[in-house]
Amino acid sequence: MSLQEQTSRYSELQKKKWLARVLMVIAVGCVLAAKVYFTISLVDPLVGIYSILTSFVLLCVLVLSYFKYKDPYLNAKNIDISNGPLISIVVPAKNEEKNIRNCVQSCLNQTYRNKEIIIVNDGSTDNTGEILDEMRKENRTEIFRILHLSKSVGKKRAVEAASEIAHGEIYAFMDSDCDMAFDAVEKAAKIFYNDRKLGALTCHGRVRDAEHGNTIEKFQQVYIDISCRAIKAAESSFKSVTCCSGSLSFYRRVAIQDFIHEWANDRFLGIDFKFCTDRRMTAHILGTRPKSLENSRNKEQKHMPILQTGDDDIETMKNSFDPDVEISNHPIKWNVEYSNSIKVNVGVPKTFESLAKQQIRWKKSFIRSLFATGGIYWKRPFFVSLLYYIQTAMKFIRPYILFYTMAILPLKGDFTSVLFWIAGLMFTGMIYAVEYRLRNSNDNLWLYRPLFTFVTTFVYTWLLIYSAITIRNRSWR
Repeated sequence: MSLQEQTSRYSELQKKKWLARVLMVIAVGCVLAAKVYFTISLVDPLVGIYSILTSFVLLCVLVLSYFKYKDPYLNAKNIDISNGPLISIVVPAKNEEKNIRNCVQSCLNQTYRNKEIIIVNDGSTDNTGEILDEMRKENRTEIFRILHLSKSVGKKRAVEAASEIAHGEIYAFMDSDCDMAFDAVEKAAKIFYNDRKLGALTCHGRVRDAEHGNTIEKFQQVYIDISCRAIKAAESSFKSVTCCSGSLSFYRRVAIQDFIHEWANDRFLGIDFKFCTDRRMTAHILGTRPKSLENSRNKEQKHMPILQTGDDDIETMKNSFDPDVEISNHPIKWNVEYSNSIKVNVGVPKTFESLAKQQIRWKKSFIRSLFATGGIYWKRPFFVSLLYYIQTAMKFIRPYILFYTMAILPLKGDFTSVLFWIAGLMFTGMIYAVEYRLRNSNDNLWLYRPLFTFVTTFVYTWLLIYSAITIRNRSWR
């Protein structure tokens, strides 16, 4: 097949995909109209209104992610960054002997040259420290540094320790069970260089080797993929992403440096909030304005005492500080965006028990962030704010709707409303499944999305209640 024929075939395939997306949007719109009709004439009003809101949110997410979202990398890909900003890659790690080599190697393999890599061994009790020391010997370079903390201080304080010695204008925070694409940092550098009002940038996650994983891993792949490409893309179309994922996100130093100590020592309900609240960090950026670097430098800084047992010299790390690039004052708040072009492989729980525990941690962080994100998000563009508050309210109403639909209505003999609600769930799951299939034509994991919709509804719903009840329990595992 000639190159011209291949190009023509690809173009035709893309047209078919866009036609499918347009038909999906039309289908959701028709279902939304049908739900309004049935709510007025046939089904229980409470169930009907909740179902209407579900389809309304789905329609908005699809329209925004399809027709308004534009990957910020597309405007920046041709930029010359031979003199680009220094980027500090920070990876906190604890007991990650199975993943840490792969994670660190992905940092070392980055095509972007103006970088430094800081790995914080947070008091690991397995072989993580030894593996890091071996890699340090294999890669004797000034850009690769290791901090061995003599005792575990938690992920947030490990990040704070790294920020004390980091020199970069941009931070790249990555979880130690992840590994990034070889061009991730280069793409991020171009995006930040192109947009001086960009405060934070999050990336597209994919479960590592999901095709060969078990059912739990496949569930998470379809869930993470849609969360990124649909929900984060919709928020990003207004430059207002509500959560920069811990798997890999980039932050402009001047946007977060003054906040890191407060974030690392966060207290909630009178106790230290141990969980790493990525939403809390994102909320800080969403609610603040770009300011001059001079004001940032003049502000008194609080420092994290670093407990070092390795052979890297901390004082040398702290010295020779590269000057940040000053930005001017802006009348608007920081932009927070998502790039579909920047990829990161994510390590995920492999059992249902570990998945449930992870979800409980995330939901506790979600509850904690409500007081931060909820208090400032109304200042972002009106429409995306409306969607955020609708979705947030629905998460807390959902347990009652689930109980009311599956327990109370059958006792009343109203099986029509029950079937109406279940049909709506199936429809939502199938729409997301088709969306996944259109973008991932080489795998069959889309088949797992409808089933996972029922898992999130009938299991995750109750985990939010449990998380709220046990929010003072700081146990990590």
